[in-house]
Amino acid sequence: MTTKEILKDIKSDRVKKVILDGDYNGEIDDQYTLAYALGCPKLEVLGVCASAQYEDVIAEDTEEVMLRAIRDVKVTYEALDLDYEKYPLFEGARSQITNNEGLAPTDSPAARFVIECAHKYDEPIYVLVTGPCTNVVSACLMDPSIMDKLVVLWLGGDCIYKGGGGFHEWNLYSDYAAAQYLMNLPIPLIWLPCSPDGSVVLDMDHSDLARLEGNGKAAEHLKRGLPLKIFTEERFAEPTWHKVMCDYMAVAVLTVPDAVDIYEMPAPAIADSEFYAIDSTRRTILCAVRPDNRRVIDDSIEALNRVIAERE
Repeated sequence: MTTKEILKDIKSDRVKKVILDGDYNGEIDDQYTLAYALGCPKLEVLGVCASAQYEDVIAEDTEEVMLRAIRDVKVTYEALDLDYEKYPLFEGARSQITNNEGLAPTDSPAARFVIECAHKYDEPIYVLVTGPCTNVVSACLMDPSIMDKLVVLWLGGDCIYKGGGGFHEWNLYSDYAAAQYLMNLPIPLIWLPCSPDGSVVLDMDHSDLARLEGNGKAAEHLKRGLPLKIFTEERFAEPTWHKVMCDYMAVAVLTVPDAVDIYEMPAPAIADSEFYAIDSTRRTILCAVRPDNRRVIDDSIEALNRVIAERE
């Protein structure tokens, strides 16, 4: 699809088939984004893929972190009573493309699922990547024929500097070579940078959680269970509690596109020196920034309440 065709499609009322690909062990906004997508009438979730966020000192390798993501997202599946047959869950890459010999793709059930869906449906598949882009890039390297059948929304990247002073963006650095491939390959792309006017604008606070309805297992998980993964009881009880919800951006672009500034630009090259290189002769992609925080959060609360109501 061309950028103009993508823009026309996302602004239409057509229900889009989507694959969610996230690092569900990294932050709780991945879990909320899953519920957000499930509650949006404009989206049909085909499946969920897990990836590994940037490895920290307690992680042995990419495989360990990815398996932790699988473990954590299963908690949300249980709380929301999700059917694994209707919403299949797939393990993602067990190694980063960056670490593979010859920067080869990483085969995985997640990559195979992307390939399967691309061939199965006679319409574009939107792949919402809210973690490292290893899985979808590997799928495209393994089967280049699927590139024009996908539209990838990748939340990642920001100011790239070598040394101090830059913003160390997790999704980019989780698999640097995969991000380079994504910008270089002819994959239809909506880039969601985490810059100061990008996805970091999205923020949900204590009053927003208070708008969630219901008292069942799903409501308890979304109102209390997820926040308590990262906040203490005392911190969570403060009326000033808030959480940046970067990953919401991927869903919002498809559900409330007029609440986001979407424009065309040349795909930036991500240099080995950790800088962007802008070249007007490169292919054109879409970039989405400056979301209207209140409109997106309101849209998400409506979607979450639909998910809860279906399970009360």
